Amino acid sequence: RGRKQETDIFSDSEEDTASIPTITHEQFQKLEEFLKAKDNPALLPVQIAYYTGLRIGEVCGLTWQDINLEEQYLTVRRSMRYNGTRHTTEVGTTKRSKVRTVDFCDTLAAILRAARTEQRKNRFRYGELYHLNYYKEVKEKGRTYYEVYSLQRTEEVPEDYKEISFVCLRADGAYEAPSTVGIMCRAAKKKVKGLEDFHFHTLRHTYTSNLLSGGAKPKDVQELLGHSDVSTTMNIYAHSTREAKRTSARLLDKVVGGE
Repeated sequence: RGRKQETDIFSDSEEDTASIPTITHEQFQKLEEFLKAKDNPALLPVQIAYYTGLRIGEVCGLTWQDINLEEQYLTVRRSMRYNGTRHTTEVGTTKRSKVRTVDFCDTLAAILRAARTEQRKNRFRYGELYHLNYYKEVKEKGRTYYEVYSLQRTEEVPEDYKEISFVCLRADGAYEAPSTVGIMCRAAKKKVKGLEDFHFHTLRHTYTSNLLSGGAKPKDVQELLGHSDVSTTMNIYAHSTREAKRTSARLLDKVVGGE
């Protein structure tokens, strides 16, 4: 495994914001175009995160019941993750165990409508090979887990399985897990010029920076992101603007160097 990045053990921030960059809209478009050309299932999770700032587990945990396309908002109720101890993919509460509402723009509304239409078409294209998704409640040692499974339409469904309509799916209907989205993003950044430092959480920081630079109130952005403290929100913005200033300052090297 790669070496973990060192963090400030005395920091009161919930994230190490100094190590996470942001991307420009042009860079996002390049990433989007690359994923579209490859029919990469990471495309929809990346688009949702860019326009809402959701964490990767929250994106994968979204269901169509969480999304109101008419009024253009979504409700973040759960997060998906892989439980390494139990070797299962599960849905559970969000990082702060709180439900929050996030409004979204016309662009994402159009993307989601198109995705829903495509998923309906895929049901017919794949026929009996199409997958449906389920969760199963399991109680162990005083704790409750909600395990996630995908089954082909022809497979017998156990009585204790309950169907769940995730938004982020593969073409065959199987749910998209955070781990595989992360792997696909790491592969994409090697192919798209200028995204060498990109990873999925970059989208959350970019969303934060875009809102604050556009004049949004820090407290409102904090609530949209589900941060426990407004200082975390502002730290992300301070880092992104600091990076922009550094880039501008380096332009002087080209001027004085005659490049």
